[in-house]
Formats: sequence, structure tokens, C-alpha cells
Amino acid sequence: MNQWDDPEAAVVANKDLYEILGIPKDASDSQIKRAYHKLAMVHHPDKRANNPEGSDDTFKQIGYAYKVLSDSEKRKIYDMGGAQALEEEEGLANINMDHLLLNILMWESGQKICFLCFLFLIVMECIVLPLLAALQLDGSLDWSWFGVTTPLWIPIGLAVPVFLLAPFVIYRQFKAAGEDKAVEMQAKASCAGCVIAGLLVGCLAGTVWMVCFKLDGGSGFSYMVAIIPILVVEGLTALSLLGMPRHLILINFLWKVLRVSFLVLLALKLDGTKIGWFFVLCPLLVWSGLSIILMLKDVIEHRRLKTKSKNKDVTLEEEASRYAPFFFALRATLALGLLISVLLLCLRMCLHWILSFTIIVIPLILSIVIAYLMICWAMLLFRPKELGEYEQFSNQDSPYGTFEEGSSYT
Repeated sequence: MNQWDDPEAAVVANKDLYEILGIPKDASDSQIKRAYHKLAMVHHPDKRANNPEGSDDTFKQIGYAYKVLSDSEKRKIYDMGGAQALEEEEGLANINMDHLLLNILMWESGQKICFLCFLFLIVMECIVLPLLAALQLDGSLDWSWFGVTTPLWIPIGLAVPVFLLAPFVIYRQFKAAGEDKAVEMQAKASCAGCVIAGLLVGCLAGTVWMVCFKLDGGSGFSYMVAIIPILVVEGLTALSLLGMPRHLILINFLWKVLRVSFLVLLALKLDGTKIGWFFVLCPLLVWSGLSIILMLKDVIEHRRLKTKSKNKDVTLEEEASRYAPFFFALRATLALGLLISVLLLCLRMCLHWILSFTIIVIPLILSIVIAYLMICWAMLLFRPKELGEYEQFSNQDSPYGTFEEGSSYT
């Protein structure tokens, strides 16, 4: 258990939560509540004079056990996978972006090099694909659209063997699980992840294939039909928003609406519907503008919080918060590049300025290159302390934390 986990969970390590409350595993919600109140009255600090054996740890154990078992979702996870599964779930739910950034910066040199190489491949995809598309639209290339989208087909093709081998790996996981609920839960998660990833890749490949076929002069279906697989994915992934806090649901739903609106309007325009290009590009303008507004909101929030410790020791939260300006600069670089390219596209399509598509994508490409160089600089030159050297800091008492818990960065 490290600083990044729930501090209350540390006091119940290797202890059964049902035994702490003295209840059976099939206890009802009312039984859990009665057991908690009964024990809390005995071990509460104000009542401890009548119970010399009580302690702060005991009281915390009771509180944590009640917090988990009174929550139906957490209880289900605990019953299936135990404390480890619950710890993993809570760790993913509570992680914020400044901690994540610091964690990556603290990797070993070999891990950083591997990450940068993998990121380089993604960056090349993000550069080559729009550049080839722009050259094709400008008439500088005489390729088919299947050739233009080759950078996208290569990773899709490499993913096929992975999906073919995945069922055998998952079957071995289930077979090795036996009566171990934690391993069985991991196997089920692997199975669900494989199905979801396969659905995403399949729908993406289907949409790209149909769009390329149409752009190359094919007939038999409209562009609106071509984007149906992606719309299905957007609809299914919307279900994952249901378990999020309300403000995150609103933000992520807004991004989803903007994506779907742009795809639908673009498909209708290409199908010959009389829609102005300004209305087609409006979702992209709103997307770019909101990205910058949300970034400025986080900058203002960051300035309100302390970024330096007055003590000699530095906590992990303070160290992460100190490097937040770097993350702001990274986001600003990408957001501004996207916004400038979208504005240039509007000038060409709406006001008929004489601009080539190659010129239009240059700001976006430059922002991607600069962002990658910034990441390389940060990862190769940053020398943080070891994780154990930071002072332990309780999340309950911490005045730090750069972003709101669970912030969305799009």
C-alpha cells in the first residue's frame, strides 16, 4: 500500500471486513448498519474511557469496513476479488492527472525509452495521416484513399493476431483461476476488455473502409450509412458514463455530442445536403474553444493552491503540483494547434480563402511535434526523488492537489 491508495485502507490490510464488523457474508444492509453503529459507540474516541482496549486504528477499521460494505458496488467487488480488487478499483477511480504525470516522470530510464518509442509511433500516425489526406485533397497525390489511410490500416492489421490469440489466453486464465475469485475476476475483466476493444477496432475499420470506398467513387450506400459503425460505438460507450460523478457525465457527454454532431453534419454535407460549411465545422470550433477554456479554468484553480511546502520535507502531492505548469503548457500547445488549423479550415471552406489543405494542417502537425519534444525533454531530464523519499500525506488533511478529482482532459 503506497501514498496513492486510500489512506483508510492501510489500517485493514490482511483483515476480513465482515469479521471486523462481526457479521456474516450474507448480511443485509440493515444488519451492516446496526453492527457499525454498535461498534462505533464502543470505539469512538469520546466513548473510549469505558473501553481501554479501543484505539484510533480500531475505529478507522470499523469506519472503512462500513464504508465498503454499505456501498453495493464496492461490496460486490470486494466479495469477488477481495481487498486487492477493491484497491485496484479505488486506485483507478481516485488517480488524478498531476499524480499520473509525476508517476510517468519517475519511471526508470529503460521504461522511459520504451514509452517514448511507443509514443513516437503514435505521433507519426497523427502526423502522416492528416498530411497524406491534405496532399490528396490538394491534388499533389494521385493515390486511392485506401493508400492514403495506410498508416491507419497498419495498426489495425497488427491488432488482428492479438484478437485471434486472446481467446486462448483468456481460456487459460479461467482454467488457472479454479476457486480463486480474484483471478477469475481478472479473467472476466480481460474477456470484457477484449470484446470491447474488438468492437471498437472492428467498427473503426468498417467506417474507414466504407468512407474510403465512397471517396474512391464507390456507390451503393451514403456517407451517413458509412459512419453508422462509429455512431454505434459512441452510443455503447455512452453507457460507461453512468457510473461517473454528475459533473464528469456532463463534460464527457458534451465531448461525445460534439463528436457525433461533426460526423453527422459532415456526412450529410458530403451526401449533398444543403448545409453551410460553417455549421459543419461549428462542433470543431466549439471543441477547440472549450478545450482552451477548461485548461484556463484548471490554471486558475492551480494558482489558488499551494505549490511549495513551507516545511523541509516535500510531499508527493506538492511535488506533483509543482509540475502542473508543464502539463498546462503541453495541453495549451495541442489545443492552440488544433484551434488554428480549424480556423484556417473555416476561412477556406466558409470564406473561400485561397489556402491549401497542406497549409491548414501545418499548425496541428507542428503542435504535435512540439508536444512530443516537450515530453521527451521532461522524461529524459527530470530527476525526481524516489517514491519512498516523499513525506506521507493524508488525503483528508491535504490542502494540495492541482486538479479536481476525476477531472476530464479532452
